Amino acid sequence: MFSNEVTLLEKENKKQLKELGEDDKLIIKNITSSMSVFKVNSYDAQVITRDLIGMAQELNLRGSSLEDSIGDDLKGFTYEIIKNSGGPSKIEIFLNFLSKLSGYFFILCLFSFFNYGSLSWELSPVIYLFYFGAFIILFIADEILAPIFSTEKGFKNNLQILIGVFMVSAWAIINRLLRDNLHTTSTEVNGILIVGIAGLVFLIVKYLRLKNIQRLAKDKKNYINDLK
Repeated sequence: MFSNEVTLLEKENKKQLKELGEDDKLIIKNITSSMSVFKVNSYDAQVITRDLIGMAQELNLRGSSLEDSIGDDLKGFTYEIIKNSGGPSKIEIFLNFLSKLSGYFFILCLFSFFNYGSLSWELSPVIYLFYFGAFIILFIADEILAPIFSTEKGFKNNLQILIGVFMVSAWAIINRLLRDNLHTTSTEVNGILIVGIAGLVFLIVKYLRLKNIQRLAKDKKNYINDLK
């Protein structure tokens, strides 16, 4: 139902990637991890991945590898690829945010169901703020911080985890202080309503993302003609 140019390319890329050596796989993974939706739209990201796989296959036939070709400047090589891409899609960034937000609250409701034993519970309004703020932090860590440090080596490669933990911890402390000072009363939460809205938003966003992908891939069909 939601098959599109990106899923077609992604499926083929995964199949071709399995045939490469571990070193080539790691380099391609580090490069593609840098291509967040804030830098490269998802269609171009899959096209770039396919080009990298093709480049690795050709080098292997020559008895070489991506590591030999790129050298030590993986960060610079990745920067040039991103700079020459079609860039990000603002519509895709917004839709990606909504998709992850709906999924986040759907999972949160399931967790609450197992915790409270029902899909109806009472919470302080400040907690809603905490959940939404926590999602924003997770989104930033996943879509902005992780791509920044993906091509770094050693300790720097894990900096996004430390920054993310610090941000969540700081937000939890701020939220706790707000609850202690505001003295708000708890209100009943209808989990079924939240699940329904989250599911509806997820389906609508899926459809809109499909249409946006078709727009991004317009006049670029030659990239995938041989995959059909």
